[in-house]
Amino acid sequence: MDGTPKAGSAGAVPSAGHGGSGSGATGGVAGSVSGAGGTPMNGGSAGTASGAGGAGGAGVAGMGGASPMGGAGAGGTLAGAAGSGGTAGGAGAPLGGMSGTGPLAGSGGMAGGGAGTGGSTATGFFKEDFESSTVGMQPMGWDNFISYQKNNPQNPAGSILALTDSMHVHGGTKAVHFHGDGNPAQLVRALPKGTTKLYVRAWVFMTRKLGQQTDSSANHESLIVLRRTSGNANDEVRFGEIKGVIGTNEVPSDNISPTMTQWHMATGPVVQPNAWSCIEVAFLADASPNTLHATADGMPIHDITSIGTDQWQNGMMPADWLAKKFAGEGSAAPEIVFGWQSFSSAANDVWMDDIVLSNDPIGCN
Repeated sequence: MDGTPKAGSAGAVPSAGHGGSGSGATGGVAGSVSGAGGTPMNGGSAGTASGAGGAGGAGVAGMGGASPMGGAGAGGTLAGAAGSGGTAGGAGAPLGGMSGTGPLAGSGGMAGGGAGTGGSTATGFFKEDFESSTVGMQPMGWDNFISYQKNNPQNPAGSILALTDSMHVHGGTKAVHFHGDGNPAQLVRALPKGTTKLYVRAWVFMTRKLGQQTDSSANHESLIVLRRTSGNANDEVRFGEIKGVIGTNEVPSDNISPTMTQWHMATGPVVQPNAWSCIEVAFLADASPNTLHATADGMPIHDITSIGTDQWQNGMMPADWLAKKFAGEGSAAPEIVFGWQSFSSAANDVWMDDIVLSNDPIGCN
């Protein structure tokens, strides 16, 4: 796993200065550090650092915050040295203090960090690029769910498969290839107990488009799934497609979102076939009611912010509809699931690469 950059502390101010903003950058470049105090103009409140980054170049020295009453607040005095990572950067100090040292930079990070001290990367608590796995074999460190059987020894099981492949790759030389239809072709991984929010990012290449399906036979198709009970496809939240539109299906209620007015339309959100798309899904159960948000290449494609019939077709949902999945069953942890399953018996070849799981937004970098 990549290391995590350390954020610098706030720079000193000779008089009240506006808080500067710090943000992480792709490639692990450190965010700026500024003096704080006065009325914030550009995010004067302290920000938090998140995520992990690998070895990278030197950090950039902090810059002073502007002061409406006196001189500019002094910035951090030392650019961070290159490093192989460290502990997560903390929040910026809300009051002016000692000159701050620059953050340790980490490469490969995505943009992140709020206002305040130096930025940070957000690479999450799990990352998979499939480079350590063998082509033609199941990816290392994963369980499968093939044809409704957890850890099916037959992979492939006829045409149903979830195997390492080199035909289509996003980064490096390998990805995972799924071929499924009415039978699921999926890889699964246990989540940490106590999870209440989860951001899932995968680069996806499909031979069938997702969304804008006008055929009335289109029913439910699963791409990324939050499963409460290991090996049980009857207690889960399925992100993918419902009735031809990008959407969500929850079971055991079998409720679906969005509502009928958007079904089987030639317009609306779509993930095009035969091209790589960055898909990120946020399963958020840290507030009530629970919400779900999905983007493709950074653009919104599906949101559930209500538990009412304005967004759910088959009646109201409980406010904790995602929290119940995160709770798992007994001592068993819930699972995150990747792959393809079609309740329309629609065959699809799906490649996924550069998967990240995080408790914070990830992005496509």
